[in-house]
Amino acid sequence: MSLLKKLLKWSGLLIGVLLIIFIAFLIIPEPVDVLPITPRESTRYWDMKEGFRLAYTHLPGDPAGAAPIVFLHGGPGGYVHSSIIETMAEISTLGHDVYLYDQRGSGLSDRMPRYSDISFDKHLQDLHEVITEKIGARQVILMGQSFGSILIAHYSARYPDHVAGLIFSSPGTLLPHRRVKGQYADLDSLYPAPDTLQFRNPYDFVDDVNLTAAKPKAIVATLGALLLDKKLISDEQMDQVLNNLAAKFTRGMVCDPANVLPEEGGGGLYAYLATNQVNQPEIRRALQNVQAPALILQGQCEHIPFSAAYEYAALYPRSRYEMIENAGHEIWWEEPDKYIGLIREFLTQHRPGTAGGAPGKD
Repeated sequence: MSLLKKLLKWSGLLIGVLLIIFIAFLIIPEPVDVLPITPRESTRYWDMKEGFRLAYTHLPGDPAGAAPIVFLHGGPGGYVHSSIIETMAEISTLGHDVYLYDQRGSGLSDRMPRYSDISFDKHLQDLHEVITEKIGARQVILMGQSFGSILIAHYSARYPDHVAGLIFSSPGTLLPHRRVKGQYADLDSLYPAPDTLQFRNPYDFVDDVNLTAAKPKAIVATLGALLLDKKLISDEQMDQVLNNLAAKFTRGMVCDPANVLPEEGGGGLYAYLATNQVNQPEIRRALQNVQAPALILQGQCEHIPFSAAYEYAALYPRSRYEMIENAGHEIWWEEPDKYIGLIREFLTQHRPGTAGGAPGKD
């Protein structure tokens, strides 16, 4: 047998083996460690202009008395956990209508036909449609958890006149990453943590969320999505991958692992992958002109650095930063009374139509 025939033979065998592995990733189901999320009694749906539905919960207050609050969950690819609905119900007693919705492609909202149907900018478009058409409010108070904080920051830069107030809960690092003279800035040097704040390290969950190392199925799906704009693996299977991982990495969201609440199965992995592929515009100069008051809340056992959270306080001219002891990334899981108390204080002080000075930077 000639050398060329041998090369063709072994190349064919290798391609065959790779094809079998590829098909196996497509058809072998992901183990169900976490059951998929199901609608609650409070679940309602908005029919969006693009032809899909966003799932939401409305906690009624007194629409005539205070600006509505719109809550954006973390992620990307996260969802509204029942615990935050219960927590925000306490806030609605101040008279604010509270709306919590699952972003497109995650939670109880519709999954999208194509990978390209989800992006950072489309999340902002959805938020604008929710505010101006579904709720029909002139101004709202925006509250963002983790990744949701990045979204509301960009929204406030784009539509400052629609924003009456901002609450950043365990904010993620503002995107795009800060640059100084073309180089990425060291936020820890710009905003060092004061000695008065004694942070504690939570459980390190980095290895639990390494999709490329732990889940080859995610690699196959990502290649298909990026190269072909196709979902080679179903949303159900991809979401199960994320939900199974979430049941592990939530141990890093608390000070005490005993306080972790059960995963509710609303993850959207395609939404996570697609949203992370978009480059966000620079907004820091615009944020310095936003006059809406801002509250920044961060837990003592937070895996996101103090500097990343404090950058929000440094940029917004009417801002206040608060660190909550004995709480992690999901602050309300461990310190709900302190969490609700600070939000109540902020909303009472800055209720539209009432007097109240600008919060100071601590």
